Amino acid sequence: MSAGNESHFGELYLKTTISADSYIETLPEQGKVLMKRLEENFARYFFRAIDSSCNGDPVPNEWKNYFNGKDLSVLQLKLMGANAHINGDIWQAMTSSFSLQEIKSLKPFYKNYNRSIAKVFDDLYESAIESDGRLRNLHSLTFGLDKVYGKMMLYKWRNRQLKLAIYTYSNKKKFERLKRQTETKRNKIDKMIIKRLR
Repeated sequence: MSAGNESHFGELYLKTTISADSYIETLPEQGKVLMKRLEENFARYFFRAIDSSCNGDPVPNEWKNYFNGKDLSVLQLKLMGANAHINGDIWQAMTSSFSLQEIKSLKPFYKNYNRSIAKVFDDLYESAIESDGRLRNLHSLTFGLDKVYGKMMLYKWRNRQLKLAIYTYSNKKKFERLKRQTETKRNKIDKMIIKRLR
């Protein structure tokens, strides 16, 4: 409902939350409790970034490109918001909410959510190719394989965040290495979104 950049990813985030709530309702009690806790803590990271931006405070590193971006389209902001939230916030939400044992208990419910989030991806993808001729051309040239690749990347990103959360507790060296790699990839993705969808 706001007039700032946050509203564009906020729209996508609302759809994702509705999808997550529907998925959570299908789970056994343990899954419901764990996934609901993750969902609530996960949201706080987006809201924290909004508050920082609105108050003139330093924006969390994973959200800087999103909130500092000038003259970005709605599509760019949605994609950059998804990049920041998935490739920056999930592992933090997990480690601030759960012990290592709880993360291991959460793992199957978290991974199975990929099937539900695919519907949100499909909607975003359809809206993207409608609004950008280059994406339509890419879709035609690849016979739709670009969409398949996009889903594969989404699942890979989510699984990498799960690894980061586990490594936080179990292997600090692997955690630091994977965190650096993830930050580098996240920034490269933002640059690609800005350059290619301008």
